[in-house]
Amino acid sequence: MKTEDIFKQIYQDLKEEMLKNNGEIFIKKYKIPSINYSKIEDIDDLWWASGIEMELHRMMENFDYKVYFSSYKDKYFFGNNGEKVQETMLKEIENERLREQIEARIEARQDEKYKQKTKEKKESLKQKIEEKLDTEYKELVEELKKCTPEKIIDRAYELIVKDEIIGQIKEMNLDETEIKALLKEKDLLSECYEDWRNADGRLGEVIYPTIVDSIDIITAEYERAKESKESR
Repeated sequence: MKTEDIFKQIYQDLKEEMLKNNGEIFIKKYKIPSINYSKIEDIDDLWWASGIEMELHRMMENFDYKVYFSSYKDKYFFGNNGEKVQETMLKEIENERLREQIEARIEARQDEKYKQKTKEKKESLKQKIEEKLDTEYKELVEELKKCTPEKIIDRAYELIVKDEIIGQIKEMNLDETEIKALLKEKDLLSECYEDWRNADGRLGEVIYPTIVDSIDIITAEYERAKESKESR
């Protein structure tokens, strides 16, 4: 409904109430969308935040100011008793304040539940990463048990580095996408190890940066594959 039509409806309703002339107190409530006037002819009109109040005060003149109104945001209250009108408006403010508090509490609880659910999901996925790495490491150990002492010595470096890689990844704060990407990698531990070797990694050097690079590459490939699949 247009604002002009709302004004007409208010005037008609108030006129009917006043014509009843039964002495009873009446309160009527309306919602009027805000109107901001760019042109103000009278300097006194600058007192008003919008043109709505000006229109309503002109309307009140038609009732010899026997009708009163108060407003809160876009809600307007009219009646033939100024105190009751003001009291109704204050109750509306209090009710809205209570509604906002309740909604804030509900939103906070929902947000907390979402965070907790996300945290639990991430922890579950991270656990799968750790299990995946531990399984790959155990397979390596079982493989080495079948080797000759000389072969075990030759691969001792690999065993030590892979153990360090597992420890580093377990301590990393990975996001959900990174975790999903690592879970998709078939030989994650071997991939990280080969990246370390190709980077001329040596014992005693910091292995963490190379692991980060490996995870970035794996994640990027995972996201490209995912986008390609979704675009089909």
